[in-house]
Amino acid sequence: MNEQASFNMQVLDALLLDYATGALSLPLEVLVETHLAMNEESAKTMNMLMKLGGVLLEDSDPVSLSEGALENVLKAIEQDEGKQPDTSKRKIDTVSALLPRPIADYLPDRNDSAWRRIGIGLFECDVVFDNDQGRAKFYRISPGTSIPSHTHTGTEVTLVLQGGFTDETGNYGPGDIAVQEEGGEHKPVADNDGDCVVFAVNQGDIRLTGPIGRVLNLLVN
Repeated sequence: MNEQASFNMQVLDALLLDYATGALSLPLEVLVETHLAMNEESAKTMNMLMKLGGVLLEDSDPVSLSEGALENVLKAIEQDEGKQPDTSKRKIDTVSALLPRPIADYLPDRNDSAWRRIGIGLFECDVVFDNDQGRAKFYRISPGTSIPSHTHTGTEVTLVLQGGFTDETGNYGPGDIAVQEEGGEHKPVADNDGDCVVFAVNQGDIRLTGPIGRVLNLLVN
């Protein structure tokens, strides 16, 4: 296992642990939930973590709950289960129809105006979460399209929803998570067998590299 693959595994393990303990931001929580629905191996790991958490709770000292605590929790669960996403304005396309919830509820139709063209064969769509809990986007990359070389000012966690891509760190297909740490530079290339659709959560900004990229960065900023 190379250094980047080992780093990816460490980050994935940390994400799963943070998800199990409820420590993730909503964008990363949605990303991990979708990954678990698409990746059987990670789902097994999560099941083990949840069982381990149950054992630890059984071994811990009991804590008294405030009066009405159980009733409040049950009421909250009942209200949450009664909520249904508003899909009346969202067209169901081939991609979203095949994806697990909750990610399918965020992904717009291919022809939706929310998609912005940001390059040849490259489109992006902002994903807005309540309370400004993180910066997340969908990217749609046409088959065989190469994304300009770029670096990140913070960690980027990307989940492949459809198709796949290859960069300096490896090959990624549906359900795979790719991680770029701060300062990491890469140039993803979409596979040739169809559109590549990914969900990316960034903790920083993206900066194009190379002579042309540096000029474009100055124009944007």
